[in-house]
Amino acid sequence: MKRKTAEYSWKPVPQSKSSPCDRFKHACCICRGFLYVYGGRQNTSLNDFWRYKIENNEWERLENSEDGPEELEEHTMVDYQGILYIFGGMVDSAFTLRKNPLWMYDTDSAKWMERQLTAGESEGTAPVNRKGHSAVVYKGIMYMYGGYVDLKGASQEFWTLCLNKKQWTPAVSYGGSPGPRHGHSAVVHGNNMYLFGGLMGLSEQKDFWKWDFMAANWSSIRTSHGPPKVVGHSALIFEDSMLLYGGGISNTRPSSILWKYHFPSQMWKQLARTTEPSSKAFHCMLGIGYGFQGIAGSSSKSLSYLHQKEMGCSKLLAISKQHACFCEYIHQEPSYQTFSNDGSTEIEMKTFYLSREEPGFCSRQTTSSSELSANEKACVLSETERTSNLNLPREQEFATLDFTEENASFIDLTRAAVDIRESSASMDISESSAVLLLIGGKPLSSSSSISFWQMELDKM
Repeated sequence: MKRKTAEYSWKPVPQSKSSPCDRFKHACCICRGFLYVYGGRQNTSLNDFWRYKIENNEWERLENSEDGPEELEEHTMVDYQGILYIFGGMVDSAFTLRKNPLWMYDTDSAKWMERQLTAGESEGTAPVNRKGHSAVVYKGIMYMYGGYVDLKGASQEFWTLCLNKKQWTPAVSYGGSPGPRHGHSAVVHGNNMYLFGGLMGLSEQKDFWKWDFMAANWSSIRTSHGPPKVVGHSALIFEDSMLLYGGGISNTRPSSILWKYHFPSQMWKQLARTTEPSSKAFHCMLGIGYGFQGIAGSSSKSLSYLHQKEMGCSKLLAISKQHACFCEYIHQEPSYQTFSNDGSTEIEMKTFYLSREEPGFCSRQTTSSSELSANEKACVLSETERTSNLNLPREQEFATLDFTEENASFIDLTRAAVDIRESSASMDISESSAVLLLIGGKPLSSSSSISFWQMELDKM
């Protein structure tokens, strides 16, 4: 039986002694079993960098360096293949104008990567510093929209960053667009990006837009019911819906309502009105567990290993980076069958065919070259060149390898990912749960530790 709407509620996550201070306008990202938090604002802008180990509920402060960012607020942070990409959010100054506002953190080596081109060297070919923009990842490309640019005000610039080549390109769109705005939200579902609300000039918005990655055009989504005008809210994908929480308008308390937009029915529904925390704005909302969509475009490097205990063997599935696109966590068991060529038992992983986007998988398992734009083809080519040593046939989507000490060195897959069913134990949730995490936000809490809440969800 499904739980009643009124039973959805936020519960505080117990904090360890060492934890970040409370903040808002920060950036968060989940990568390989860790929750990363950078910067934000308390009384002033912050430049501290933290990671939270979901498995055992522990915070750790990470060291910054000259290659890392300074104080940032209203910036974005996304993950692609274990690298965190932070963009924008610098305090405006003459010095800021001469810097490229993009930083990369390698979670494997726990080090900041060397800064790329300066803004002066790439003038006109890369976006300048901004705040309150949105950033999503789709098929190895980061899509960045809008933001507030010093002196110029709200922007309607739409940029793409090929994450394999680290190359910026203006997105070419046809028809209308959401226009200049900041403080909005953006998520990816299927082959589309959905953008909601934000601030246009001095006016908050409640318009809803869809960007079609294949057709490269914007379309307005009109509904008779839904969230009010809002800025500083957050949104994410859960199953076949978009969840939206918090935010508000000036001179009023932020919203405490959790909204759901159901894509198949194209209808909004008020999922819950919460009392604790009563309201939040400029917070971060993330999801872990079954039904939450992983980072679009993540590759096999985001996986640890798949172990088939029932069959008494230890096999590792090497996944073709040219075709396979898995999410951060496995929410659906793959299909196996056994076969034998020379008397030994092997494992075959069947090719998936999805009639619609399934929870736990990205929108594309295989894509022909005719479906890709020129920019996407360049990214795919770069990735193919980088992984050509796998010697996998182009038509082959999956292959099996013995996972033994003798050939383990030939497998370049990280073992850092944490199975969410193990990590969920520290948060006192059931094995098949989906959990929303709410981190920070305004108004600030009375506690010195960062505001940290969780909400357990059923299937909707």
